[in-house]
Amino acid sequence: MYEDIIEEVITEVLHRLSEYENTCINKKTLLVLSDESYPLSEVITKEYNLLTPDLSGNQKVVELNTMVSCAEVILITGVTAKQLAGLALLCGDGYLEEAIRYAHMLGKTIFVLEEGLEYRSYKATAHKAFYRKLLEYEECLKHYGILFTTESVFPFYEKQVKQSTLRNQSGDFKSNTSYTMEIGGATEGRLELKKKLILEKDLMDLNVKSQTAICIEKGSIVTPSALDYARAHRMRFIKM
Repeated sequence: MYEDIIEEVITEVLHRLSEYENTCINKKTLLVLSDESYPLSEVITKEYNLLTPDLSGNQKVVELNTMVSCAEVILITGVTAKQLAGLALLCGDGYLEEAIRYAHMLGKTIFVLEEGLEYRSYKATAHKAFYRKLLEYEECLKHYGILFTTESVFPFYEKQVKQSTLRNQSGDFKSNTSYTMEIGGATEGRLELKKKLILEKDLMDLNVKSQTAICIEKGSIVTPSALDYARAHRMRFIKM
């Protein structure tokens, strides 16, 4: 009697372990870096295996570098003005700056949540020259290959960047940071498409001729199917 119960329990445990293992294998490892506990959306927590180190000072640099090495994607949820300067100038002795410098050397994909950029909330009151300098630091991070996104589109955007990188490696695109900028040749006209997420259907609904320039907002995301449609119809995207 007891043997049957034990066997059923063991079978159930093994089954659940197998399900857990398969789930983890299919997920990417996301390293979340922030000085404070940031409540990530349920979509992100389900999409990735999360690594959340303690950046308050209790995490050893060696342990943090190990996490950076293991992570496939890195997401910075909060950046102070001081950290922004340190990241841009490749200096600063904080744990965030140390981790990102090491991630750069390993060629990791790094994202920053725009909601977490502290300085942007002071746009109305900050000294103009000081604010411009912080804007320059942000542009410097983009020059290093750091990508800026919002929490709501991050999982999709991360996959889009990966697909773009793969296509770039196969020679389909010039680079993984300019794939939305140049598609096709000369233009016969320009149209504006003010949407955060550009779908193939949106381009089809425009019902325009080939060789048309589509002006989109700076933060807009273009889906891979929309990019394929644009290439086939010799369209090009211009970010406003």
